[in-house]
Amino acid sequence: MALRVPMLTMTYAATYAADSVPVLVDSDLRSAHWSTAFTNVISLAWGWNTNATSAKLDIAGMGGTFTTNVTGGASNILWRAFASDVPSSEDVYTLTLTVYAGGAMVAEVVTSRLALVKGAFGEVAVNAVSHSPAWSKVRGDTVIPYDASWADGATNASSARLVIAKVGGMVQTNAFADVAGYAGWKIRNSGWGYGTFDLTLSFLGTTNVWMAEVARPMDGTAVSVR
Repeated sequence: MALRVPMLTMTYAATYAADSVPVLVDSDLRSAHWSTAFTNVISLAWGWNTNATSAKLDIAGMGGTFTTNVTGGASNILWRAFASDVPSSEDVYTLTLTVYAGGAMVAEVVTSRLALVKGAFGEVAVNAVSHSPAWSKVRGDTVIPYDASWADGATNASSARLVIAKVGGMVQTNAFADVAGYAGWKIRNSGWGYGTFDLTLSFLGTTNVWMAEVARPMDGTAVSVR
């Protein structure tokens, strides 16, 4: 029996290892993977506050906002972000869960951000021409990625900031508590208009600053007649 028990244990361990399925684990809590959607049906889960009686989930993106009321102690819901297998447009959503402890008394507020980018759902067109005019033009609502690991000394970064300034017009400063993720720039029907825009990306704790200039041309087709 003293010989058979170790043999059985080794056999069981080998069988268990053979049956297990490898799982990719991203251990970097600052990675953009945590804020990227990879499926059109997303399970949203949370833990209830001990005094909670109900909750409200607001999901706000560049295309609009919708609200779901949660009652009965449910700890998760399924959110169908888009109908097809691949999103028709990219977006960045802010998810806000407001937990109530009876009536309108707020017990807790939890927020999160999640992005839909086409590159996370399969092949995506790549423009390898660095001086292509396409890189300097923007025509509609845009998702802008940011990641402090692009810079040397990224381990010192503690937050991110993206400044969008229209030449001769409005300025918008976006501050993020994380150092890797996505920013949604809603350019349509938001007062931006058309023209030239200066974008500046920086990270608190690093000296590197990224700058870009893009232009939003007028919609439609311009025809010159001589």
